[in-house]
Amino acid sequence: MTSKQDQLVVAPYNLGDHWSLVVINPYDDVVYHLDSLRTSSRDDIKYVTDMALTIFQSQKNLNKTRKTTLWKVCPLQVGIVECRYYVMRYMYEIVSKDTNIITDAIDRRNPYS
Repeated sequence: MTSKQDQLVVAPYNLGDHWSLVVINPYDDVVYHLDSLRTSSRDDIKYVTDMALTIFQSQKNLNKTRKTTLWKVCPLQVGIVECRYYVMRYMYEIVSKDTNIITDAIDRRNPYS
């Protein structure tokens, strides 16, 4: 994983039949998991992101500071098939708002339409 200090790593994640979005800020040692159904296996994602961050921090000689993955509340999809749309919408909002603070980019109050 390569990244500049002000960049986010944005990774769509598929657990077989459901998409979610993992956003990593490797220098701040923060991982956001945006899951519109809030059903994805957090253990799988935590393992993958912990391994990626451990390797990244080792290569950059950084100290690990994060204790746990941050599971951010995001808009809950209203149906059962909209997860791909929600992942794309999350990515759009993150990129278009040009911020590395995810809570500023995602409207957490309302479902998307």
